[in-house]
Amino acid sequence: MSDLAGNPGQELPIRPDNLINRTVDWIDEFQRRIGPIAFGFAVIKKFGDDRGGQFAALLSYYTFFSLFPLLLVLVTILGIVLEGNTSLQERLVNSAVSRFPVIGDQIAGAVTARTGGAATIAIGLLVALYAGIGATGIAQEALNTVFIVPVLQRQNFWIRKARGLVTLLVFGTSILATTALGSIAAWIGFGGLFGRLLLVLGTFMLNAALITMLFEVLVHEKLGWRVTRWGALFGGISWTMLQLIGSVYVSRIVANASRTYGLFAVVIGLLSWIYLQAQFFLLAAEVSSVADRRLFPRAVVREHPTRADIDVADLIEVREQRVRESERAWRSRVTTP
Repeated sequence: MSDLAGNPGQELPIRPDNLINRTVDWIDEFQRRIGPIAFGFAVIKKFGDDRGGQFAALLSYYTFFSLFPLLLVLVTILGIVLEGNTSLQERLVNSAVSRFPVIGDQIAGAVTARTGGAATIAIGLLVALYAGIGATGIAQEALNTVFIVPVLQRQNFWIRKARGLVTLLVFGTSILATTALGSIAAWIGFGGLFGRLLLVLGTFMLNAALITMLFEVLVHEKLGWRVTRWGALFGGISWTMLQLIGSVYVSRIVANASRTYGLFAVVIGLLSWIYLQAQFFLLAAEVSSVADRRLFPRAVVREHPTRADIDVADLIEVREQRVRESERAWRSRVTTP
């Protein structure tokens, strides 16, 4: 049992009675009474408990190094298959990088200038596969932490790698679906407010479906739609909104950058964009976890814990237990020669 749940031999320190503490206590009581606020605070607090920021940074690092090789492979294959049809190549590339509206134009310009043959495809695939497997490994560790899968119940090295390959396949399929959606919309000639709304709705549905599939593949236990639905809804909305906001950002700021500053804008913009996507992805997982286990309301101050605080502390203790009781008993019999 954790200290938060109450240790008979240890008491929590008494907080002094002053204006600041009374204000904090009032805020704490207020947020506990308002359901949506209590739920949002519980999600953010559990995100911190699960080291969400660290996982998001690692996920962004590996994703960043896998993105350009994948785009290079895509452009090379399109150049071979659609040789002589430059307009269709550019349209497909633009659709593929539409997931990164903050720097999509710069990425497209960078990769379209670099084409090659079989060697380019092989090297690009190897580099992308290495970085992609690293990203999926971090994503599995992060999601298993968020969904409180005990360390002892997580799967072995080879199964994790197999799940990573399936994840890359799922993500690649989603990029193809996004490309197809943009191409179909351009071919049909959707325009005006109604056409844009349909495109946004289609993007949201693809994002929500992608997040649901990633949860199912990456988490080492069966979740089901009942668990993932709220996270998929939140993630689909947040990823779609990020793409819409990014389009405004690039039209007003990045597009006006100079050549030198534009290079830094591409790198910094891409890293920031991936980091935001990773954070909202993990927050979506936290939404599903908190909603499924009803881990709210949470306390603002440690001295006044709620039932959910105690439950979270106990679940974390079970999750991080790394030695089975039988193994502990077996090790206790070992004597030093």
